[in-house]
Amino acid sequence: MPRKQGKKNDVRKGDSDAEDTQPNDGLTEYERERLENIRRNQEAMRMFDLPGAAASLSSVASKKAAPATAPATRRPKRTVDPDVPRRTSNRRAGLEPDGAEAKRKVEDYEQKLERLETAKRVRRSGDLSLADASNGIGDEEDFKKLLSEMATYVPDKARVMDAEDEASDVEGEDDKGKVKKEDEGADDSKIKKEDEDDEPKVKKEEAEAHTTRTSRTRSAAASRPKGKVGGEPSLRRQVQSLRIRGPWPTLKICRGRVYSMAIHPNPEKVLVCGGDIDGNLGFWDLDESKDEDYEPEPDDTPSTFQFQPERKPISSMQYSPVDSNKLFMTSYAGSIRYLDLAKQQFVESYVVSRDATDHIQSISIESDGHNLWYSDNDGFVNMKDLRTPKHELVHRTMLHEKKIGCVHVNPKYSHLIVTSSLDRTMRLWDVRKFDQDPIPELSSYPHNLSVTSAHWSPDGNSIVSTSYDDRIRVFNNFDPALPNATSVPDPIEIRHNNQSGRWVTMLRAVWAPQFNWFSIGNMNKSVDIYSRGTGDLMANLRDATHLTTVPAVNAWHPSRVVIASGMANGKMVIWR
Repeated sequence: MPRKQGKKNDVRKGDSDAEDTQPNDGLTEYERERLENIRRNQEAMRMFDLPGAAASLSSVASKKAAPATAPATRRPKRTVDPDVPRRTSNRRAGLEPDGAEAKRKVEDYEQKLERLETAKRVRRSGDLSLADASNGIGDEEDFKKLLSEMATYVPDKARVMDAEDEASDVEGEDDKGKVKKEDEGADDSKIKKEDEDDEPKVKKEEAEAHTTRTSRTRSAAASRPKGKVGGEPSLRRQVQSLRIRGPWPTLKICRGRVYSMAIHPNPEKVLVCGGDIDGNLGFWDLDESKDEDYEPEPDDTPSTFQFQPERKPISSMQYSPVDSNKLFMTSYAGSIRYLDLAKQQFVESYVVSRDATDHIQSISIESDGHNLWYSDNDGFVNMKDLRTPKHELVHRTMLHEKKIGCVHVNPKYSHLIVTSSLDRTMRLWDVRKFDQDPIPELSSYPHNLSVTSAHWSPDGNSIVSTSYDDRIRVFNNFDPALPNATSVPDPIEIRHNNQSGRWVTMLRAVWAPQFNWFSIGNMNKSVDIYSRGTGDLMANLRDATHLTTVPAVNAWHPSRVVIASGMANGKMVIWR
């Protein structure tokens, strides 16, 4: 133990002596030891001549360890397009911020649309020439020639059907579809001519005679086999043979949705007119000289013309019963005007006050052509004497609490009118009692929903009504000539889908002027034709190729078995 301690003490003593002998060069002991090792190594390498070998070995190792590098690829030089404008500061250039010009263009466009909408609401006042009302579709000179040709037509005297003629001759059809007399034993197409200047007068003898005739007719009808009306088979064949024919089966006559239609009574021509929801009036002069298989040449064009006498929907139209040169039309703008074929201009016949809110819904002209009745959306029925100044009315009477969609004058007894209303009723009135307070109604028939239309038959003895309750009702065997005709007979009810919706014109049943049937558009893109006496479906006209939308509006030719149909896309077809 003492020895070890001695050694330890000796070491410590030696260390202290060494520390005393170390140079004071400012290096630490570690640094001095490191430098000494380097010196010894270099001395040993010089002794064995190792510096050159070490350098050569290090160069070989570095060559082997060098990684393989890919050859340098040349980058294509960027070509600067001198035409590209440099980005600049709109603020420094004194320009408006980005987007301000586009915003201003949008505002200008919106203001333009607002001006156009305002112009649409402004009623076109006064008489209009063809040039003023033209839409630029169809040659104006050609239309003037057409009007001059149509103006030469002189219609027969007013013709209405009579119940006592129901067992007489039937009228057939020649090659052009014109009606001619043939002995087919038909009872529903004999036409009676009356003096158009004679007004119907109800006398006791006439009432008794009418009662006798009606009773005889009812007895004859009761003795017929069920489901078969005399003469109807031949007429049924005519109706069922109707097709869309010609080189132009479908034409766009109006710019907007067709709202109303009428056909000129000239039996030698088929001139169809349609009014749309924007006040446009389109004409189609059907060219019947072309064969059914005729292929039109590239430069062939159909004879169509367009005008805009109004700026709001043309709600109804009708040719004057005594003057076929006057086509009357009504507008939601509150005006009644007519196209004078002879003068070739649109003549303003009546206008409501500019602050009025009533839209004219429908018109009906008495058989003598003097008085015009119209209904409005405020529940009023109005009578205008066409021989008086355009601001004067004879009657303005409130008959319903809600809109009257249709008013129709009995074609044989002009003192009787029928109205259909949004209040779900159809009502009969005697205009001779309009001076009483309150005005008594002859009779009324309630419907389950609003009644869109009610029309007298051409002989004045039946009414067909159309309602949103999906029913068509036919009221037969009226006795309008009797003073006590105050009851509505039980109707024949026909189930029919009348839900036209928002974008299709309301479906309305319309009578064929000289035959005992009526037609109505079908929501399945077809036209239904029904018999008056039985309510049977006589024909369903359809054409999947040419009829692609609902033919909501229909009009019959006054003297031929021809029907025109208008659709929501402004197009028309003609069945013949």
